Amino acid sequence: MSNGKMSTSRVTEVGGWLAIAFGAVHTVVAPLGHGSALSDAAEEGWWNTFTLDDSTTLAEALRSEAFWMTIGSFGIPMFALGSFILWSARQSHRVPAWLGWILVVWSVILTTALPASPGWVVIVIGVLLILGDRAGTRDRVQGEARRAT
Repeated sequence: MSNGKMSTSRVTEVGGWLAIAFGAVHTVVAPLGHGSALSDAAEEGWWNTFTLDDSTTLAEALRSEAFWMTIGSFGIPMFALGSFILWSARQSHRVPAWLGWILVVWSVILTTALPASPGWVVIVIGVLLILGDRAGTRDRVQGEARRAT
């Protein structure tokens, strides 16, 4: 394994670990501030307790916020994505730059709309995936050129 490929894998792995951490923190920390709304929902019967309808009371608004900050958030999908990225990098599979670009575009929209959000971490994750793929592509091209000569 060449040093370039190792560094490529490392860059991608760091992106994966950041996505795992982002997802885990969001999934574990967010419920701490919404425990009462979640426990009220559980007491009333979990099935269909949350709604997409406009909130008409403060309790409904708090319950809606609790849903979107916890189980309806991007915490678990980010954890899953980070786990897949890390697994892929460790298996020497290419993680395509387009995935990083999607994360960058989404997080730029997110952070410009709400700068005081952890969306800045998602920008870093996306950039790491882009850099990892670009370096990997460069390493693959150079390796093919060496084998051809």
